[in-house]
Order: sequence, then structure tokens, then C-alpha cells
Amino acid sequence: MTKLIVALDYTNPLDALEMTAKLRGLVDGFKINQALWSQSVYVKDYCEDGELFIDLKLWDTPNTIDTVLQKIVDKGATMTTLSTFNNRGAFEVAEKYSKQIKLLGVTYLTSWTSWELLTIANVNAKVLWRSAIDTIRDYGFAGVICSPKDLETVNPLAKNMIKVCPGIGHNAGQSRTTTPKEAKELGADYLIVGRSITQAQNPVEIIESIRNNLK
Repeated sequence: MTKLIVALDYTNPLDALEMTAKLRGLVDGFKINQALWSQSVYVKDYCEDGELFIDLKLWDTPNTIDTVLQKIVDKGATMTTLSTFNNRGAFEVAEKYSKQIKLLGVTYLTSWTSWELLTIANVNAKVLWRSAIDTIRDYGFAGVICSPKDLETVNPLAKNMIKVCPGIGHNAGQSRTTTPKEAKELGADYLIVGRSITQAQNPVEIIESIRNNLK
């Protein structure tokens, strides 16, 4: 069953906690970034048995990644992200946390166009995905973050890994998006939905609509 995680893209902690209280029990977890780092313990209280996804897209030295991953685990997170552009030393450090938390590799952001990917990585998407997935699989990563539009490429390469998909709905700043139903049909295991829910007048109604579309 495809699961739904709400991205709490707030700068005001009180707004984030108000939304988590409102959506408690209706979704499969919440995603936060560094803006809500200090409030993660309170968000965790509203996750019940769901996911607390701390999304920092770690790209740093092995020592720093080790330190930050330990803090993420201590906060009770169940999912977190590392850039696949790290070196092997960073992945070796990350591997020791792979039994405690779902490590997710980030490679190709939903905000990037194919042309931007080529200018940044100097390879096309298929080559990049193959290299990234082959690397992180060796270090106990549970899955990958990818646009639903990349699933045709990712699925054969990551058969036993979870696919966590942002880019749901048509949000500003994202160029490769789909509807929730399309993402599910393409093979997404988790959908990350943010402003479509958190900026809606009736977020509960939007969640119910998404759930109905996923049936």
C-alpha cells in the first residue's frame, strides 16, 4: 500500500505543531527539515506509529555525517536522507546506522530539469541513477528519493528498495511532478505531499481526497 507523508515546510514551529495535531492519525508520517530540527521531538509525539522523516540531504565529511546521523537517530527519526554524491568514507560511516533508521539516497532533485542535471552532474539521468543505486545498495540503504517520473528508470535498478517520491501535485519550484494516483501506478511506496495539504483551507479534506484516489 502506498503511504502518505506530509512535509511540514514551515519556519514557524507553532504552525508546524498545529498542523501535526490536526493531521494526527490521518497520515503515515511527517517530514521536517533543518528549520524544525529543534521541534523534532514534539513532531515525533504526533507520529504515533508512523514515520518521522528528518530530511537534511547530508553531504559532508564522514566525521560530520557520523555525528549528525547519531543525533537524528537519537531524536527518534525513522527515515533520513544522504546525498549520493558523498564519498565512500561517508557511506561506510552511514552503514552502521542502517539497522536503526531507513537511509534514503538523494540523487536527482524534483526541482531540476534534465538540462540542469546534465550541467550539474555531466551525465544523463539513466547513467546517474545506475551509478548512485549501485553504490548505496552496498551500504545498507533502504531506498531512494526520486520523482515519480524517474520510477521507470529506478524500479529495475532498485527492485528491493523503497521509493519515496516528492513532486506530488504541481508546486512552485518543482519541475517533474505527477498526481498521487499516477505516482502510485508508477510504483511509489511513499508519497511526500507538502503545500497542497498544509496550505489548503481544509487539509483533512485534501487528505481524504488523496486517500480515495489511491484506492
